Amino acid sequence: MSSKYWKLGIVGWPLGYSLSPLMHTAALKAAGLEGEYKEYPVKPEELDHWLETEAPKLDGFNVTMPHKQEIAAWCRTEGNSQDAFSVLSGVVNTIVMKGGRASGHNTDGDGFWTPLVKHKPLLIKWQVLLLGAGGAARAIAAVLTLRGVAREMAVWSRRLESAERLVEETRKMSRNASVPALAVKDLGSVPVEKCDVIINATPSGMEGEGDAPFPVTSRLRRGQVVYDLVYEPRETGLVLAARKAGCTVITGDEMLAGQGAAAFEIWTRVPAGKVLPAMKKALDEHFAARS
Repeated sequence: MSSKYWKLGIVGWPLGYSLSPLMHTAALKAAGLEGEYKEYPVKPEELDHWLETEAPKLDGFNVTMPHKQEIAAWCRTEGNSQDAFSVLSGVVNTIVMKGGRASGHNTDGDGFWTPLVKHKPLLIKWQVLLLGAGGAARAIAAVLTLRGVAREMAVWSRRLESAERLVEETRKMSRNASVPALAVKDLGSVPVEKCDVIINATPSGMEGEGDAPFPVTSRLRRGQVVYDLVYEPRETGLVLAARKAGCTVITGDEMLAGQGAAAFEIWTRVPAGKVLPAMKKALDEHFAARS
C-alpha cells in the first residue's frame, strides 16, 4: 500500500448532487490507497481565487458545471497545459496538480463512448440528435466527429446561439471540410422518429431541474438508442419513456463511472479497469437505497 495520502475533489456550483465523492472514495479503497475526495462548491465569481489559493493544495480534481470552459482557459495560461482532446473540445473535466502547475484533461469523451459502443456496437453512420450545447455536449460532439459515425447531427439548445456556436466548433474539429451538423431552433421540426441515437446533455430531468421540456418522449420508437447523461435520478422521465417505447437505454451513471475511472487513472496511474467495478457497485448501492 502506498504511503501517499491523495487529496482529490470536485469543483463546481452548486454541488451537493454529485455522486463523484461516492465513486472515488470506493475507488481509493479498491486501489488500496489512502486519501480523500471532497466537494468544493465555488461560485463563478470566486473561481479565480479558488484556483490560485486552494487548487495547488490538491493532487487533482474534477470539474463540473459551470466551470469546464473557464478552467480550460486557465489551463492555457503560462505554465499549465492540456491534453489533445481537451484542447479539441474546449473543455476540461479533470485536472492534475503538480508543483503548483495544472495539467488539464477531458475524460468525458471516453466515458461517453465506451457505454455507447457496448450497447450499439455496429458503427454505421448514425442520425444523431444532441440535446444541449454545454461542456458535456462539446465533448460528445467532438468524439462523434472524430469517430466519424454521424451521418447527420442535429444540435438543440434552449439558446439557439449556443447550438450554432457548437455546430461551428464541430466543423472546425473535423478533418473533413463538410461536417454534417446543424443547429435547430424548434425540436418540433426535427424528425425524431428517424434518429438512431438521441442524447440528452442538458440538466433537464435532474432533481430540482424539472423533467425534460422538449417534445421528444412521445416520438420515440423501438430500435433507437436513448442516452441520458443525467444520473440523479437514474430513471429520468426520458429514460422511462424510452424504455416504454422499446428503445435501447443508456443511463447517465454509465458515463459517470466511465469518465470517473479514467480520471482516477490519470491521477494515480491505477488502471481504470481495476476501480471501475467498485465505482459501479457504489452507484448501484446508492440507487438501490433510494428505490
